[in-house]
Amino acid sequence: MKNLTNDAKFLLTSMYAEYLTRRKDEVPKVQARNFQNINYLKDNIMSEWSEEDILDTCFELDKNGYIIGTKADDSFYNLSLTTEAISELENQFREPTLKERIENVLDFAAKVKSAIPFV
Repeated sequence: MKNLTNDAKFLLTSMYAEYLTRRKDEVPKVQARNFQNINYLKDNIMSEWSEEDILDTCFELDKNGYIIGTKADDSFYNLSLTTEAISELENQFREPTLKERIENVLDFAAKVKSAIPFV
């Protein structure tokens, strides 16, 4: 995550926390990685951000290989975390239990968010 802006780190770790929660709830991996589209992110994860800011940050995450999706009509559809993103985040957050990992990911996301002056 070293080449990402704080906005992108915050969105990525927020998505990863949601992925972990889904996996804890025994959602299959393919479904747990899927975040549908910009509207889903706006409604469920990044409600305080504008759709334009979410889209811009998604383009950054896509460019760096952390998400994939179909780009059309100036938006993202079929938006998913990549397995490479999950692997990198698993290596960064190695807590022994899933509960501890989720807590630490959320703590990290909160710290990153506090470094973003306009959120």
